[in-house]
Amino acid sequence: MNDTSIPSLDDDAQEASTAVLAAARPEHDFAGRLAAALARVARKLGSSDAITAGRPGSWEADLVRQLIKGTVGYDDEFLTDHGDPLR
Repeated sequence: MNDTSIPSLDDDAQEASTAVLAAARPEHDFAGRLAAALARVARKLGSSDAITAGRPGSWEADLVRQLIKGTVGYDDEFLTDHGDPLR
């Protein structure tokens, strides 16, 4: 039998899911807000590639990479427009 069940969420993933749900409910442009939030995280990490570094080659990382690169540019040329760097 092939197990296709969704794995249980660890505490960090559960917390992130709760935050995403709270943001998605009232938002008309949730995709735009999500892209902006990921861009801010990339800025704090120093590059857009840092967000997906832990899952190179996965389809999930590729889709996240496309969303971030579409927001900050493929060479991170607009990364500095999205918040302050990590200190």
